[in-house]
Amino acid sequence: MNTADVLTVENLTVRYLREKKPVIKNISFSIKRGEVLLVLGPTGGGKSTLLYAISGVIPNLIPAHVEGKIRVLGQDPSKESLSRLSRRLGLVLQDPEAQTIMFTVEEELMFPLENLRFDVKTIMERINTVLEKTGLKEYRKYEVDILSTGLKQRLALASIMAIEPDIMLLDEPTAHIDPYSSYIFYRIVKELKDEGKSIILVEHRLEYVEEIIDKILYIDNGHGIVVRSIEELVKMKGLNDLIKAGIWLPTRFLNSETLSETQTRVSEETIIEANNVEVKLDGNTILEDINITVKKGEMVVLIGKNGSGKTTLLKTFAGIIPPYKGEIKIMGSPPSPNKVVFVTQIPEHMFVERKVLDEIAITYRLLGYDKQESIQLSKMLLQQEGLIHLAEKSLYKISQGEKRLISLLAVKPLNREIFLLDEPTFGLDMKYSLTVLKS
Repeated sequence: MNTADVLTVENLTVRYLREKKPVIKNISFSIKRGEVLLVLGPTGGGKSTLLYAISGVIPNLIPAHVEGKIRVLGQDPSKESLSRLSRRLGLVLQDPEAQTIMFTVEEELMFPLENLRFDVKTIMERINTVLEKTGLKEYRKYEVDILSTGLKQRLALASIMAIEPDIMLLDEPTAHIDPYSSYIFYRIVKELKDEGKSIILVEHRLEYVEEIIDKILYIDNGHGIVVRSIEELVKMKGLNDLIKAGIWLPTRFLNSETLSETQTRVSEETIIEANNVEVKLDGNTILEDINITVKKGEMVVLIGKNGSGKTTLLKTFAGIIPPYKGEIKIMGSPPSPNKVVFVTQIPEHMFVERKVLDEIAITYRLLGYDKQESIQLSKMLLQQEGLIHLAEKSLYKISQGEKRLISLLAVKPLNREIFLLDEPTFGLDMKYSLTVLKS
């Protein structure tokens, strides 16, 4: 293996425009060919910002004040065009839908290669190779929109693999996908590591990646430390502090007292009832023979692999998709969007304002409060949840985990009997995941 550093970062500080404090401060590390660096830290701690700075997205696409030194294979990414940089470095985002733009799987893989002006023979050879490596061969002619989230994320990775960059940046790539899809995804990442690719990975759940990482960059309050193992990190930072910071540690570090039980009162009143329900989309049966009864006060968890119909069932309960067969009653009547709160998996699909405070305030306005009352109540709610520091921030400049928290907080004032939450903890660290589930 080549022992030369392929990426070096020295004293990197990034501050967004109109922000007084930098998001990351004096971060330094390096990685060699074939190494995997895991980036850990609390939600909103600057992990994505670090990847954006390394990839050249900051400051080329997102304006920010940047100090320090970054070298990608000896070159400064801020002084190179993104097209040149993309041949050496690839970025996979948390949300696969933010990276897929073409109609079919094959077209999606062709698109970046055509943009970089590869010849037709090379394009087809590389597409064939990545389809084989990622297990997407049978989906070659599929429309991207009908793929499960797990397959879309694999496609996002495949489109980067086709370019054959030396360095790959993966920003919580399994945030939207189930454990089995995560296992498949990281099996592919392990193969990339074995091929000599250098990888920087942001991931909350350490059990997925423990066996493939070479070192860890832990970012806390903007500052970073580099350690060689999870054990070293636990020894340096302390188990309790890491749990408070929201790190999903492997189960061997936890005990029965780590998590506390939450007692809920369940009544005998039935608020959701489904009998022999079948749901079809575009003529295809998605769900069949669904029978379920939910009592008031119950928390029911839907479990199944990506594409199994969990979101479809929630949309059916919400009155968005009508059942093809069977009967659904919501509090004794047919489903209606006015009876429930449905929170989508992708926070951006719910946002109607640009600023955090305004997004919450509009809910109060819909409830009949005037503008001043709505602002005051929204500030109180943010204060109660420890998120008042986000009040004046743009919804599109906070972390993915913070977006999820705000999407949930914005519907809280509605105080409905039924909340239908589609993967409410995606993109959240352990701390905020438990906060969401307890509330």
